[in-house]
Amino acid sequence: MALLKTAVVGHPIAHSLSPLLHNAIYRNEGVDAEMTAIDNEHVEPLVEMMRTVPLGLTAITLPHKQAVMPLLDEIDDTAREIGAVNTVINRDGKLIGYNTDIVGIAAALEGVELRGKNILVIGAGGAAQPLAFFLHKQNIEWKCVSRNVAKTKAACEKFGGNALDAMPEDGVFDIIVNTTPVGLAKSDELPCPENLLQPGVTVFDLIYTPTKLQHVAKQKGVRVITGLSMFVAQGLEQERLWLGRKIPDSGYSALLLDHLRETSKNL
Repeated sequence: MALLKTAVVGHPIAHSLSPLLHNAIYRNEGVDAEMTAIDNEHVEPLVEMMRTVPLGLTAITLPHKQAVMPLLDEIDDTAREIGAVNTVINRDGKLIGYNTDIVGIAAALEGVELRGKNILVIGAGGAAQPLAFFLHKQNIEWKCVSRNVAKTKAACEKFGGNALDAMPEDGVFDIIVNTTPVGLAKSDELPCPENLLQPGVTVFDLIYTPTKLQHVAKQKGVRVITGLSMFVAQGLEQERLWLGRKIPDSGYSALLLDHLRETSKNL
């Protein structure tokens, strides 16, 4: 049997833990497949590669989650409603788009009281769409701010949020969610003013690698939820869609956490 090929695509992509996660799943599940990371800032050649290689499963990351949609043959109803695709399954040559981030978000926020809380969502791009969709479906009120005011307003109109014209310099937020890539590339930049990070606040950073936001928040006694639990849950859902069976979590979070700790020691 020929080795089945899968990939994670985006730009930049070197930081991605998708190959580590998915290749561990393949080993545990006895699947003769391998995932590789492919970096390209242009989405069109990536879609062509999905067809010609062919790639059975493609994980889509920044900045292609929205741009890939018109290039696909079919889009799942949930992904279409969200307005972003993070998973493409090649079914007999037909490319079908899904969004498993919604499953990851539900897993990450399990046990967090959202109702009646003052929630600030930072960012309005492809990563923010499933978070906004999740809050909207739960009838949760939320506020949104991003560098693109038009995108902010569009996301809020679509998912029932309250658009802010500028980043608050102060104020009391119970939950702050960072959906932007700020901090992804070892940056010292914070996505929000430091004085918003106060004890009692919960920060959910969709980035699963260590960031300045996570570091500062922990120092200030803020509860921090990283994107790791979200990442694992959505990855397991990606494989369920491709392999057609539920994939148990066989210690993948611990595997990735150990890898992140080891990597940080070597920096």
